Amino acid sequence: MKRLLLFVLTVAVMVAGAVWLADRPGEVTVHWQGWRVDTTVPVLLLALLLLLAVLEVLLRLGRVVVGGPGRLLAARRARRVRDGYRALSDGLAAVAAGNREASRKLAKKADRLLADRSLTGLLTAQAAELSGDQAEARRRFEDMVGRPETAFLGLKGLLDLALKDNDLDKALDYARRAWALQPGEGLAATLFELQAGAGQWSEAELTLDEARRRKAMTLPDLGRRRALVLDARAAAAEAANASDALALAVKAHEADPAFVPATVRAARLLTTAGKDRKARAIVEAAFRISPHPELAAAWAALVPAESPLDRVKRMERLVKGNPQSPVSHIALAEAALAARLWGQARSHLETALGQRKSPAAYRLLARIERDEKKDEAAAQGWLAKATEAAADPAWLCTRCNGQAAEFSPACPHCGAVDALVWR
Repeated sequence: MKRLLLFVLTVAVMVAGAVWLADRPGEVTVHWQGWRVDTTVPVLLLALLLLLAVLEVLLRLGRVVVGGPGRLLAARRARRVRDGYRALSDGLAAVAAGNREASRKLAKKADRLLADRSLTGLLTAQAAELSGDQAEARRRFEDMVGRPETAFLGLKGLLDLALKDNDLDKALDYARRAWALQPGEGLAATLFELQAGAGQWSEAELTLDEARRRKAMTLPDLGRRRALVLDARAAAAEAANASDALALAVKAHEADPAFVPATVRAARLLTTAGKDRKARAIVEAAFRISPHPELAAAWAALVPAESPLDRVKRMERLVKGNPQSPVSHIALAEAALAARLWGQARSHLETALGQRKSPAAYRLLARIERDEKKDEAAAQGWLAKATEAAADPAWLCTRCNGQAAEFSPACPHCGAVDALVWR
């Protein structure tokens, strides 16, 4: 609507001007270089307008002629940039798909077309890493570290390379620097494992505190890892006869009551300190959550000098918290066997075997045959079944599947931190 009004107004002004000039034709005489031109004002104005139009056409043609090469170069540059970004995008897709050859070719093309290592650094580094060129990947990641916009990605790439080379000192340095720039869930776990693997338990605990504030780990993971840290600190304090060993062990149990090693240590230190009631309470609480043979052994060790019958009664109190577990029945069977309650021991072992064919249960049945009936043939029959049954649960590494005789913060075979699980 505004444009229409403006057009009408313009036409009206032009018509009014033309009428005004027609009513006042006037005459104009021009003398120039011996020339004389006589004409009217309207004709002069029309000639001037034509001259201006011709000048405008000539100026446009001049700009086309003079600016043509520049526009061609600009168009060529725009095409190169467009093709370069397309190669960059396709290359990242090839890396994600694991296409080694395509990613390498597209990385070279993007590098050539864009001529900006800051743009193509990630693609080139990932393509080099995919093709096994670790040196080129490292150079590109180091270039990325030099720019604030890409420093985090560069450090993450260098961290991955260091972990592949098993250069844990460099990996720890890269992880710290990357964590300072951009804390995140995956990085929190990696930094924690590297610090714990280096024995830097205080630093690992600070990482857990920061991860909790930033919600970079789940609460169960935080609880277990905090228990692991505190238990390791308690072990070191206990070895050094430090006064804070007991407090650290109890805190480790409280951080994750299902973390058996911490409960066992705390119970032992509490008993040594004369706090038997507290020791009994934490073992019972842990057994309710996670019945474990080491908890049953820790429970038995609370009163080492008791009679076999008293041991049976006290063991019955422990397993009330988890009466259906095979661990409970095997623990009761061991106590009953020591008290020479053959029938009770056999009953618990049969119940345990009904839940799981356990070599430990078969071996206890062999003991019963020997101790009660002196029947070596029957005992050998049970022992044969023990060798045929699947292995009892043990501390196994989730990384290398190696078996450990006892729990430790790091796998004794591959060194992985927090990798031992009971299964």
